[in-house]
Amino acid sequence: MAKTDMNMKTPRSLHYLSILALTEGASLIALIAIAMPLKYFGGMPEAVRVVGMAHGILFLGATAMLLYVLSRGHISALKSAGVFAALLIPFASLWSHRMLVRTSPLRPQA
Repeated sequence: MAKTDMNMKTPRSLHYLSILALTEGASLIALIAIAMPLKYFGGMPEAVRVVGMAHGILFLGATAMLLYVLSRGHISALKSAGVFAALLIPFASLWSHRMLVRTSPLRPQA
């Protein structure tokens, strides 16, 4: 490994934030597309309780990781605001994941 590559390591926290954002986004989609119809059309309110709790825990974890990454200076305030907004919008977590991967110092070169 070249000396310059050793100095440009991507913080693990950015990787964890990216994974958490994707997982949280998937849980939001599952809540809206699967659990809510099961509750209202299938008479299964337990689905919303289970998926909703998982989504809430993932949302809090992603928000906490975002604040940690921001406090360490690994991401700008503007990008962190974009990631937070993406946590609130279904399918936007795909954008935030892609943005985090693209801005990572050691992203694969095409």
